[in-house]
Amino acid sequence: KAVVSTQSTGAIVHAENTLTCKEQINILIEAYYVLGYCRLKIGKDSEALEAVTAARSCIEELGYLGQKPRDDDLDYKTAVLAGWCSPSPLQFLQESLECIGPPEKNAYIYLMIAHYYKKNDNVSDALKAAKQGLDVASRFEDLAMQADVSRYLAECYLESPGHGCVEEGLRLLRKTIALYTSHFSGLDISTLSTNDLLINALLKQEMYDEAMEELKAIKEAKILKFGEYSKKMADFYKQLGSLYLINNQTKEALSAFKSALSILNIIQTKPNGVTTSIKNTIKSLEANQTEKPAFKLYSKIS
Repeated sequence: KAVVSTQSTGAIVHAENTLTCKEQINILIEAYYVLGYCRLKIGKDSEALEAVTAARSCIEELGYLGQKPRDDDLDYKTAVLAGWCSPSPLQFLQESLECIGPPEKNAYIYLMIAHYYKKNDNVSDALKAAKQGLDVASRFEDLAMQADVSRYLAECYLESPGHGCVEEGLRLLRKTIALYTSHFSGLDISTLSTNDLLINALLKQEMYDEAMEELKAIKEAKILKFGEYSKKMADFYKQLGSLYLINNQTKEALSAFKSALSILNIIQTKPNGVTTSIKNTIKSLEANQTEKPAFKLYSKIS
């Protein structure tokens, strides 16, 4: 987020100094919006509000020229983001329903309402708002929107203590993966990150066999997306090695950990704690020690 924020600031300077009026304003709108979003994500609400207010001013200036933003959604997105940065975001978002943007965008407003409740540890109301969002999204053909809301609803279910919530959360994550795959005609970063979320949810429920199946199924897609020699693939092999250990498949676990170490040795300039830990695990397995290395070291995909 810090990198994107810096790049957005650079785009603003470039736009102000070099581009024609219309081009300049469009880039400023987009850059200020991204800058505001990133600042909001890292907890700098007042600075986020400054950025998004600047974006709204640029949209008004474009309107004086008889133009609209080249991204049709930015008028709606900046308005909602401005509300989210305001001192009373929940009230603003609730008042925004049916008022800002086309009707299908209300799905995202419900999503932001759900996020507000979840952020304030009110999972029950977050669940209700996310359900309303999915109901709205399901009326339209925007698969990416349906997937976004479905994923958030799944996360709410997984955090809810109610009976059957975990099962519903897992079902929705699988549905989300199918929606993203259909929308992007393949495995996009959104699909892969949802796969990671599903695997971690399965691990939390100690559903190790299913987690192993899901992990193996996305190996080739991860290589294509991130490259064979990447941190993502090192994380993949660490995760795989841990699951093999749980199944007492020592030979396969050893091979997976060696693959992770090989990648880290290539992409890192110097060893760190993770590298040392993997080396110790490999030594332990090669020495045929019966004690399993701590699973928690590799229980989540970065």
